[in-house]
Amino acid sequence: MGVCARQAATLGGAVVLTVFAGAASAQADNGVHGRLEVADAGLFSRGDSIEAALGAKDSDAASASLRVTWEPTWGAWSLQAHGLVTIEDGPEVALARAQAGVLPAPPATWFGLTANFADRGDVLGQASLDRLAVAYTTPSLVVRVGRQAITWGSGLVFRPMDLFDPFAPNATDTEWKPGVDMLYVQRLFADGSDLQAIVAPRPARPGGPLTADASSFALHYQTTIGGHQTTALLARDHGDWVAGAGLNGAWGGATWNLEIVPTFLAAGGTRVSALANLSDAVTLAGHNATVFVEYFHNGFGAGDRNLTLATLPPDLKDRLARGQVFSTRQDEVAGGMTFEASPLITLSPTLIADLDDGSLFLLAAGTWSLSNNATLVAGAQAPIGPARTEFGGLPLAPGGQVLLAPPAQIYVQLRRYF
Repeated sequence: MGVCARQAATLGGAVVLTVFAGAASAQADNGVHGRLEVADAGLFSRGDSIEAALGAKDSDAASASLRVTWEPTWGAWSLQAHGLVTIEDGPEVALARAQAGVLPAPPATWFGLTANFADRGDVLGQASLDRLAVAYTTPSLVVRVGRQAITWGSGLVFRPMDLFDPFAPNATDTEWKPGVDMLYVQRLFADGSDLQAIVAPRPARPGGPLTADASSFALHYQTTIGGHQTTALLARDHGDWVAGAGLNGAWGGATWNLEIVPTFLAAGGTRVSALANLSDAVTLAGHNATVFVEYFHNGFGAGDRNLTLATLPPDLKDRLARGQVFSTRQDEVAGGMTFEASPLITLSPTLIADLDDGSLFLLAAGTWSLSNNATLVAGAQAPIGPARTEFGGLPLAPGGQVLLAPPAQIYVQLRRYF
């Protein structure tokens, strides 16, 4: 590890310890909260997958995480501080290291407030500050600076307008997005509209200087036109210009959303992504349910039927590495529901279909509220499709037989809140 990386890790560890100490001293005023989660997943990979080639075709992945949150307020001022400790144990840890070498990503945020306390073989343990932001709030203005999270867009499974660490469609824990170092300003108007401005400075490489081409600057405006909520986006993100327009409304008792997000590449050319979804609250067999269907066009997707990991288009590879795009093909549709089986149990099945190659991804999750502060989550995921498809897996290189494919999995998570 280089000098800059060691300094960042040391700083991250020191700040985490400071936040935990401050949180402990504030325990008396009930200002400290958080979540402890333990989880386990059984992973089942294809016989021609890279996991199988590494001797881990079927494996187990265990993890634990502790998030401590402290969010005090003093009049118009407030502080948001989250300390996070995670530990993972399983062959997917080693595989993630290898994938990072194939798809290297620039730093996701400015400061390296993460320290590895275990990083060897199948084990990775980290301590970090996931939130550290100070805010000033009035009825018409919000100014917040520091590590924080922001979500834009109306996507239910796919999120083309969300530029800052969107959740993957197969994410199993979506309670907190990763924090990003940024300046956030929101102006609220009397008619209910609002304008948000974001500046997220980043270096192009760990420990390097801040650069405009690695950073993001964005304006996001929401208003109501003709009874429809309307959204406009203008951003310069990692050197490219991004625009966006969104519109939503009602159709009978259902709600619909439309988004179009063109990206004007610095290297030349334009990629246009789009989203449309429809959701409705219904009653099924006497139980409350919300059903939805969503179409997504990935402007960065590749149409080549012989696509391999090595031959991904550069603009697609960049966004896969940054975690802004998760699809390699162009057209996908998702459908699913949230079904209240009982007041304490909720079931959430989802099916994603790649319209370009016919592969499928089936996801199912169930949430059981054990008590006011304990929740059990269990689920399964199953990619379905032949080799050289979105969910069947892509060869690592032309002529190669080893695939990078999402594994099937069953998982269970126990969450305890305090």
